[in-house]
Amino acid sequence: MAEVEAGGDEGRCVRLNAKRAQELLADVDTVLFDCDGVLWRGETAVSGAPETLTALRARGKRLGFITNNSSKTREAYAEKLRRLGFGGPTGPGAGSEVFGTAYCTALYLRQRLTGLPTPKAYVLGSVALATELEAVGVSCVGVGPEPLQGDGPSAWLDEPLEPDVRAVVVGFDPHFSYMKLTKAVRYLQQPGCLLVGTNMDNRLPLENGRFIAGTGCLVRAVEMAAQRQADVIGKPSRFIFDCVSQEYGINPERTIMGKSH
Repeated sequence: MAEVEAGGDEGRCVRLNAKRAQELLADVDTVLFDCDGVLWRGETAVSGAPETLTALRARGKRLGFITNNSSKTREAYAEKLRRLGFGGPTGPGAGSEVFGTAYCTALYLRQRLTGLPTPKAYVLGSVALATELEAVGVSCVGVGPEPLQGDGPSAWLDEPLEPDVRAVVVGFDPHFSYMKLTKAVRYLQQPGCLLVGTNMDNRLPLENGRFIAGTGCLVRAVEMAAQRQADVIGKPSRFIFDCVSQEYGINPERTIMGKSH
């Protein structure tokens, strides 16, 4: 699978003129795109991006969208693509072009927890992440605010834990807290409990060059506290690309991907 970078090292990039672009596209059936920082920043489409995708669709190219951001379901990302002018399918199955880490994490846990009678995950993440997990039969606890309880560390450690938690999943969580970190570490002390991170991006780009701390900061906090290394789903992990290849039925030899540096 070839890659075309946005904002990459000039020594590794070739500027596409009209002739080179035509030659490249002649050998390609599928074009995959990163989203944050490539197609949009926050709620603003990158200049020229919607027109480029419209032209590719008009030429019969199959498009796919891969995002490390776990804060939306596939359907919600499909709606955002349409709202920002990128087009795409509507109705049932509208999210079929989108491969976010929320969805791919759900597929990963479905594989790893197969055969367990009550698969359950402690989720440091969004409602969207929990929605994708529950869609494949993994029940979720922990989503939403969870402030410290009690008057000190001993009381924090006495907080009850949910039974049958088989995995701790760390995604983008605006409610990340010390209480959640403490509970995550306690779950991970239980034999066989998996630690899964949706992605390791340190920053999430927004409009006007601004950014916020990314999910990778939260995953690192849990890894450090638990002294465990997470199974990471998103780019550049192999799992998300295998997920796209298998679920979307692409031929890697006739596929390119545009991504941010």
